[in-house]
Amino acid sequence: MNIKPILINTALAFALSGCLAQAESVEDQPQVNIASEHYEVASKYCEEYCTAKVQADDTQIYVEYKLDDASIEFLDILNVVRNDQTINAYIDRSEIEKINAAIVGAR
Repeated sequence: MNIKPILINTALAFALSGCLAQAESVEDQPQVNIASEHYEVASKYCEEYCTAKVQADDTQIYVEYKLDDASIEFLDILNVVRNDQTINAYIDRSEIEKINAAIVGAR
């Protein structure tokens, strides 16, 4: 996964999730491991770079990515929301691969 300049700033990520203000810092929350058997692209928007909302059970994962032919060139997690609250999430490599596969499958 290559690191690319982020064209979408953090304010947009929070606007996408509907969470413009929070009572406590996300970093102050306990970290939640995200794992799901099934990831589904709920919505997406693409120009040169793409953003998408990926649904995983009761969790929405907001991502920015770029496609390279039929594969994901890079993927960046912008925000993770559960019960309308941004959470301090950890998503391991195998789950990222499932998210990538869902995005490629939704093309």
